[in-house]
Amino acid sequence: MDGPGYTSDQERTSVDQPYEGCREGSEAPTEYGDGVVTPHASFLALRYAPQEAVKNLRNIARDFDAYGPGGFYDAVAVRSGQVSERYLALDQGMIMAALGNALADDAMHDYVADGAVEDSLRPLMEMEEFGSSGRRSSHAE
Repeated sequence: MDGPGYTSDQERTSVDQPYEGCREGSEAPTEYGDGVVTPHASFLALRYAPQEAVKNLRNIARDFDAYGPGGFYDAVAVRSGQVSERYLALDQGMIMAALGNALADDAMHDYVADGAVEDSLRPLMEMEEFGSSGRRSSHAE
């Protein structure tokens, strides 16, 4: 992983969180730079504020030329208007899930929340070790 993390804008105003026994954290900046918007966040709002979400997506596409041949790009630096002309699988997955929920009455939510996914994943998760102590984590703890 990149030590400084995925920054919030060009000025690298991200904050490194401290991790006990690993590293000290950095101080929060006193001012921020450009500011970033991500279209996928508007898609996630579709179920809760559909008209506002669609309006915001239209504005992002129009005002920042943030819609390309593969759909919405990853992010836009608001003040400068710089567009990150990349398509991230993470963004596209959230967009598809949000559209599935909005167009099919929370179908994606119901698929994940009905227990079928948990039933499949719980045995795998119980085999994983979490934490730095070396203790095995299980549902029973």
